[in-house]
Amino acid sequence: HSVCVRLLRFVGPTDNIYSCSFVQMLEQRLESAFDEAQDKVLETYSKLTVEIQSVAQEPDSPSVSLVYVVKNQDTELNGTISSGLLNQLTAELVGYFLFYPPLVIAERT
Repeated sequence: HSVCVRLLRFVGPTDNIYSCSFVQMLEQRLESAFDEAQDKVLETYSKLTVEIQSVAQEPDSPSVSLVYVVKNQDTELNGTISSGLLNQLTAELVGYFLFYPPLVIAERT
């Protein structure tokens, strides 16, 4: 069910991508992006939560990959639905929410 945001660019050398605070910050920013996507396409609205499962940095690169699960209360959203929702937003808008421009917004893993 998980979704991958591949290669967030320009994650700075001072960002510890493995720290809890970095992961929590990205979870909150992804939740904001999903709120925006829901506003755009759904008439029914529920607070989605994001749980990041893994974060990986490309060697010698400022690019980071995230794998995460989106939940509606306790139910995990199907990865296709999650990625479809996020893909309603432009890369620029997702970058605005995450503060890092994404190369690939969302794809099923």
